[in-house]
Parts: sequence; C-alpha cells; structure tokens
Amino acid sequence: MTQLQGFLGYVLAIQLVSFLFTFRFYMAAGRAWWEAAIPIYKTYVLLKLIDRPVWWLPLFLIPVINNVMAIIAAYELLHKFGFKKTYHTVVTILTFGVYMGYLSFTQKLIFGEKDGKEIRKRLGETIPALIFAVVVASFIRFFTFEAYTIPTPSMEKSMMVGDFLFVSKMHYGTRMPTTPLALPLMHDRIPFTQMPSYLRWFELPYGRLPGLQSVKRNEPFVFNYPMDSDLPLDKRMNYVKRCVGVPGDTLEIINQQLMINGAPSAYDQATRLQFTYYVQTNGINFNKTTLKKRFDIYYGSVDEMQTGYSFGDVIQIGQTEYLITIPQDLVEDFRQLNNVEQVIALNALSDPLDYADSLPNTMKRYLAQYASPSAAIFPNPQDHKSVPFKWTRDNYGPIWIPEKGKSVTLTDDNIHMYHRIIRVYEGNEFEDKGNNTFVINGETTNTYTFKQNYYWAMGDNRHNSEDSRFWGFVPEDHILGKPVFVWMSYDKFASNIADKVRTDRVFTLVNPSGERKSYFWYAFVVGLLIYVGNKVYKKRKKN
Repeated sequence: MTQLQGFLGYVLAIQLVSFLFTFRFYMAAGRAWWEAAIPIYKTYVLLKLIDRPVWWLPLFLIPVINNVMAIIAAYELLHKFGFKKTYHTVVTILTFGVYMGYLSFTQKLIFGEKDGKEIRKRLGETIPALIFAVVVASFIRFFTFEAYTIPTPSMEKSMMVGDFLFVSKMHYGTRMPTTPLALPLMHDRIPFTQMPSYLRWFELPYGRLPGLQSVKRNEPFVFNYPMDSDLPLDKRMNYVKRCVGVPGDTLEIINQQLMINGAPSAYDQATRLQFTYYVQTNGINFNKTTLKKRFDIYYGSVDEMQTGYSFGDVIQIGQTEYLITIPQDLVEDFRQLNNVEQVIALNALSDPLDYADSLPNTMKRYLAQYASPSAAIFPNPQDHKSVPFKWTRDNYGPIWIPEKGKSVTLTDDNIHMYHRIIRVYEGNEFEDKGNNTFVINGETTNTYTFKQNYYWAMGDNRHNSEDSRFWGFVPEDHILGKPVFVWMSYDKFASNIADKVRTDRVFTLVNPSGERKSYFWYAFVVGLLIYVGNKVYKKRKKN
C-alpha cells in the first residue's frame, strides 16, 4: 500500500466513523441524515447547530489543531442535546467518539438551545480563553513562526547557547505534520513525563506548502535529525546548523578549509567560525575573566574538564598544555597573551604518519586517538569492521550531494554514501549483492535516481559539532524552517548578573548581511506607542 492509498483510506475511515457517531444528532436537530456524510459541508452544518461562526471551519481542516476543535464541537453538541455533565465529554474524548455514538443510539435525542450561563458555570471564563489561546498559538506555530532555543555550542559564535530564536516556517514552505493525532504545542513528549505526545496509529505522507525561497548555501537552517528514523518525521529531534552544501554541489574539506565545487566557501560577515587549537603556555595559568571578556572563551570547572563533556572551551591536557576552542577571527589576538608560547591548529590528517615531527607528541597522540579516520565518520560502515574512507573532520571528501531527478551509478565503493538514502529516506527495498550488483524493489540494477533533494549541514564550531560529517545528508523532507530573529539571548556562563543578558544580540537578525544590529529600542518604541494609543482609544470610547 502506498502512502497516498493509506492517506485516502484513513480519510475515508474517519469520514465513515464520524458519520455513524453523529448522523442521528443531525436528524434530531432537523437536518437530513446525508448532511452528516459530506466532508467539509457537514462541519459547516455542525457549526450552525452549535451556534459557532463559519470562520471556524478552516480550523477543523488543520492537522493537530482540528483535534482541539473536535473536542470543542463535541462538548457543545452534547450540551445542546442535554448531555451537560463533564463526564459525557471526558468519556467521549477517551473513547475517541465511540461514547457519543453510543448515546445517539441508546438515548432519546432532544435538540435544545445552548445555555451560555450553564457553560460559564461549568467551565468559567478561564478554560474557554485558554482553549482559544491554544488554538491561536497552534495556528501561528503551525503556519508561521516557532520558538527555538539554541541548546548546544555547535553553532558558536554565530548562534550561541542561550539564544532564543524565531524560526520561520514560511521561508521554505510550511511542512504538514505527519502525526495528526497529537497534542498541540508539544514536540515528542508530554512535559515532565516520558509519555509521547502523539499516537502512531496513522501517519500522513510528507507534504509542504509553497515557500518563499529554497534553502540557500551558507544559510543556517533547522531540520529534523535524520538518524532518528524510529520516530515519525515531525517528532524527530530538531537540529540547527549551517547549510554549507546544496543539491548538486561537490564538497571537500582540505586542511580545515571547506571547498565547494573546487573553490573555497565564501561566508558573510555574520558567520564566525571557531576551531580547537593546541595551546602551550609558559606555566602561568589563564585568567578565566580575561578569556571570557576578551575572547568569549568559557573556562569550565575542573569537574567538567575531567568528565570530558561540557560547554567549556578549555581542556587542560598537561602542566602547560591545553586544548582551547577559539573564534577564528580572534586567534591572532589570542597568540599575543603574555603566557602563550604557541598556538597550533588541530588539523586531523588521514594518516598519523603524515604529522610533522615538530608537532608536540601530546597533540599527535590526541589527534591519533580522537580525530583519526574511523567508523564514526560518514560514510564509513557503522559495524566498525572496516574504514574504507580515510577521511577526518578536517580533511574530508570529495563527496557529491544528491539532487532530485539526477541519477548515480552505484558501485561497491560509493554504496556506503547512498544506501541509507535509497532504503530509509526514500523507502525502497534494497539489497547489496556485492560485485557492484544491487537489488532495488526486486529489480537488479546498478543505477539509482534520487526522488528528492539533499543538503549538507555543518556547525560553525567545527570541532564541536555533530553534523553531516558524522551522519550524512539532510533530506529535503526533514527541513523545518529558517532561523530569522533572536528575541532574547541569555549567557548562563557569565559571572556577573549584569552580563547575563547579551544586549548586543537581543532583537537581532540571525544571519544579517552586514554587522549585527539590535532592533530592541525600535520595538520598544513601537510597543510603547501601541500601548499609549490603546489607552487613549479606550478612554475616548468610554467618554
């Protein structure tokens, strides 16, 4: 069964079940039985029965939001037929409407008027207002913007831990949810629990509304983590990285320099890359305050350094030796610190024998142990039995990024790059027979034509980013939106309370074409004018 067939079957089943549960209510209200069977029109009639405006109708057509609207409609329809107890609605929800159908066949149905006083008595003013707020917020989140927080330092210093963003879904086209049976305003879990916020009884096929633009090279973008393939598409973890390669590009990294189609990748002024460096001192320790203020380098605690995992930018590996993550544009200034004797880029080579004899042994041992070619680097097999691609995070590729409609000749050498695309992302039955022979959907072939576009994602914090170098391509259907605006930025590593809010980042564009500029005071003035104007309007209206 295809996704389209499954979708049509689901829609047909929902229409049939809802008809069986409601048609007797329609007849008791003086409507024809067949009116409960016609999609969309039956919702229009239902709104008339419960005395609700027709403009509500589109809300019943939006996945996830329609779940809330169905509960509202069920409550008010039951109320008009005298089933006013709270348990009537609760049991209807818990049985997915079966109880409502049970009432229609076992109870005498008498259509009455909606008692607004009774509804307010049972629900008060707060609950309807909250429900309406949830519907409005869900609508905005679904179609326009979604709030997002930068949780990890993979995009430092371009996008920083503690940045609160608005992500535009309109730029690349709003993606339709694949799990319509879900709670609104939640991702994959109900807050403070491990319970899923959705049901997997049915999943919609991928669909996207027209967008304002396609994903452009070197723009930051938000997408669902492709390796979470055991979860529904829209419930996979959200990642934010920079799109450094678009469909059809050939990407390569040579000594930390990213090359696209044979030329060095060009970045705009807002992009701030950073790498980890081997630093040797004269024995004098670093001043943590100086590192933070001059270079925005966070010197973590001893406990953090010992665990090997933290947001800290400094790891001490010897009495006078450190590994320090430094913004690329500040490396030369860092070299001028009085206690610094040498700063060497941690450039991981494919062959440990290629490291110069002059490099410190500590540095060479670290690179050989933690940054050498391994099964962790895409597209090497994950079974750890072989490492056919002798690539590292700093010397990688070349690799071609698949483009929709383009074909590739499959070989034993390149199948590691594309087998996940064929099997997982594009849903084909796939078997590797060896000797350059492959079986796709039962047919023996050595070519494959891609069904969608793919992208390459990398973090600006190049040595502290889990990105495409480790798990591969980003499918187009995984793309969620474009980060556009930082409305708040909180620095949890700042020692002074006054420095906790990064005022220079509040109300700024995520990827400005020139220097970063805060629009906070513009927004403040506009908000103040709106507030004063509203006060004046209400006062005049009252008089």
